[in-house]
Amino acid sequence: MTLATAFRLVITAVVAYLVADLLRGGPPPLLAPLTALLIVQVTLYQTLTSSIQRIASVTTGVILAVVIAGPLGFHWWTLGLVIALALLVGRLFKLGDHILEVPISAMLILQLGTESAALGRVVETLIGAGVGLISTLLTAPVKVKTAEDALRKLAMDMGQFLEDLADDLHLEPDHAHTTRWQGQAARLSEEARTVGARLGEADDSTRLNPRAYRIGGPSAALRTAMSTLEAATIKARGLARCMADRTYLYLRDGEGGLGTDMWATDVRQELGLTLRTLSRAVPLYAATATAASPESGRRLGQTTHELLVEARQHRERLGRLLRDDPGHWPLHGELLVHLDRILDSLAPAELGFRPVMY
Repeated sequence: MTLATAFRLVITAVVAYLVADLLRGGPPPLLAPLTALLIVQVTLYQTLTSSIQRIASVTTGVILAVVIAGPLGFHWWTLGLVIALALLVGRLFKLGDHILEVPISAMLILQLGTESAALGRVVETLIGAGVGLISTLLTAPVKVKTAEDALRKLAMDMGQFLEDLADDLHLEPDHAHTTRWQGQAARLSEEARTVGARLGEADDSTRLNPRAYRIGGPSAALRTAMSTLEAATIKARGLARCMADRTYLYLRDGEGGLGTDMWATDVRQELGLTLRTLSRAVPLYAATATAASPESGRRLGQTTHELLVEARQHRERLGRLLRDDPGHWPLHGELLVHLDRILDSLAPAELGFRPVMY
């Protein structure tokens, strides 16, 4: 929890208490600040949903306690009946995380045993929910920039991963290299899932939020780039696996075996150039999707396109070299397919920026 979030929760709870105390008087209305704390979520949409569920759960519990225990009195079996009905009604109303609020509210009213206590509990809940909603309306952030920052970081990390692969090809790879490649690729996939969650948070933060009309929500380019890079991390993981398989075969065969040409010097050099050029294109692709202006987007998209053209030229030369080693065409084909899929997916035209063709 950030310091700003903690400060907002404290202010919201105190204001809810003061408002309830002013309107009701009597014993300290602690249910109002409690409700405000429980319903204030990160986004306005989540807060509204939580408020509705909490109000429904408290009101339902109070009504059940008054209707059942009022005429029948408080006994062990009425307690069990109220709890059972409360859970059933909460499930029918799909109250989610607030389902236990129904029996809890009912039991509190059973303990107090007065209709005024029941009414007071509902009123305090409404006050706390109202203050929480107003607080969120005034302070809830639009989290589009957070999603854009997460996308750019993922692109930088993927670019660094491809750069590291190229660096390792300076010498003949070994088992230490293959272990590091696959570990880095796995961490990249995990980060991509986190970045996808950030886009979901950005969507939620714009729902019903007045600031979204001024700032705007996630752009189509951001959504496309997020989906592209998430898929590209899977392809990069397949590339790392393929390079590991080639290394295992090379180390197994030694001199004179079928795998001796697998990591020949010219093959390593051309693959390294392909990866190194791609490592520069990936961050620029993300920068194109999150550009502050159309002009900046066109400039970044053009640079990305030119790097992809260069990378594809290196890939074509790599393909010609691998054709000289037909004994391992399945692994050669797999390597080239992974590279092609990454190259094809990063087209700036998919983001709405048409590069100039030379």
